[in-house]
Amino acid sequence: MFSDIQLIKLTKDGHLNAFESIITKYKDKVFNIAFSFTSNYSESDDIAQNVFLKVYSNLDSFEEKSAFSTWLYRITVNECYNGLKKRKKNTISLETEVAGKEDISLKDVLADPKADLEKNSLSVETQNIIRKALQELPEKYRMIVTLRDIEDISYEEIAQIMKISDAKVKVWLFRARNKLKEIIKV
Repeated sequence: MFSDIQLIKLTKDGHLNAFESIITKYKDKVFNIAFSFTSNYSESDDIAQNVFLKVYSNLDSFEEKSAFSTWLYRITVNECYNGLKKRKKNTISLETEVAGKEDISLKDVLADPKADLEKNSLSVETQNIIRKALQELPEKYRMIVTLRDIEDISYEEIAQIMKISDAKVKVWLFRARNKLKEIIKV
């Protein structure tokens, strides 16, 4: 198994199968971040495709000052915000129990939008309530929750991705979780 840096170097040398390996490794995370932000399969697919096109087009600009995943997620976040801007032109702790289900968390619902509902015993209605609650969060809070609680990205990496301090990540995450709790209780 090649490291990300090795795959990038191979891709730069013209080995497209190396870039396919990068896509395979990160496609689910990129899609899940986009889906958590948009709650729309089609838009999330579009965002994911745009992300990988930008990554491929801009591999030469990756300076290896941070992890490749940080750079990739930063591009993903930017694409999510760009998609939101286009739509506007045209038109809690996630470990908290969900709707009385002691063994189900928001992370279980949101981490995999195609999850088997029978497996985690959530109704479509409950799943929709949770997704709607996430959509009611301000953009920055929605992204913080997605990156930390759904994708399990470290505070430090989120700070780099969102270009904010570690302390601000923690504050925004605290506020986002509390806001989600408020929204879901109503």
